[in-house]
Amino acid sequence: MGPLAQTFEIPDRCSIEDLVNAVVASRFLQYSSTHTALHCRIAGKEVAVVFSPYEVPAREPLFVVASDAAVQSIATTDCEVEFVFERT
Repeated sequence: MGPLAQTFEIPDRCSIEDLVNAVVASRFLQYSSTHTALHCRIAGKEVAVVFSPYEVPAREPLFVVASDAAVQSIATTDCEVEFVFERT
């Protein structure tokens, strides 16, 4: 299976929290029983960790940077957003 891709349009003043919440709400992200957390990176910089909605108890996203920071403050030219499993 190859990587999955989705395109989201974001307003100019979109916060990191707004972006993460929109992606999570879209139910696009996929988890498994052994991979229950995804690391969100914007332009290569980690900004948050999101957790499977099937985890009990359910966990809110953990923000590594200020959640109210504008996406544009991190992604000045490259607005690629990745949600990846950490490899250890």
